[in-house]
Amino acid sequence: MCIRDSARGTLGSYQPEAILKRMLRATSEGVREIWLTSEDTGAYGRDIGTDISQLLKLLVKNIPENIMLRIGMTNPPYMYEHLDSIAKALNHPRVFAFLHIPVQAGNNNVLEAMVREYTVEQFEYVCDYLFEKVPNMTIATDIICGFPGETKEQFDDTLRLIEKYKLPVVNISQFYPRPGTPAAKMKRVDTKEVKQRSKALTQLFESYRCYDFLLNTEQSCLLYTSPSPRDRQKSRMPSSA
Repeated sequence: MCIRDSARGTLGSYQPEAILKRMLRATSEGVREIWLTSEDTGAYGRDIGTDISQLLKLLVKNIPENIMLRIGMTNPPYMYEHLDSIAKALNHPRVFAFLHIPVQAGNNNVLEAMVREYTVEQFEYVCDYLFEKVPNMTIATDIICGFPGETKEQFDDTLRLIEKYKLPVVNISQFYPRPGTPAAKMKRVDTKEVKQRSKALTQLFESYRCYDFLLNTEQSCLLYTSPSPRDRQKSRMPSSA
């Protein structure tokens, strides 16, 4: 139903040692924040006999001091299989307690129409588990408003899901029929209704506060500085023999 499935092709995972080597090289060159990312980070390694939990153990064990690791977007099914290891990695002081898990809709019938390989209950289980096991956990998600065939009552389920978790990052989009996808041939929800649903979700998102628990606390802060034009020019100059 999504153009992503046509664009990303089959799974292709780099060897763990290659990723570790690239991380260490980047940090030796001055990089202070590593993003471990792909179209679906949780699916890593399924094609080469390993998995995301083993990769995270390797990276966390070797990540240098004063370097932060950020884990990229993953769909619920693959993280569902490795929640304990994921939670342990997210609790490491050099790993951001952040995960982007797109749910897209809060109704199982809509998810089935989207050909998503998970249920609302699985998404909720992942959220509940991580919020319980990882202090100050941040979960981001995506919502598509007005997928073809979505009823007002089904969209209300999405509102209830966001209201339940009050996620601090909700990427809201209106359904758009991308050419070449099965969804493009389905009967669309009225455009005005789609806009109204997007507005309702936006208003809900803007109605709650997410970070009050940080008031009157001390937190680590990662600062980045850019080299001055003179320093950049020096770095291009050949060194003397």
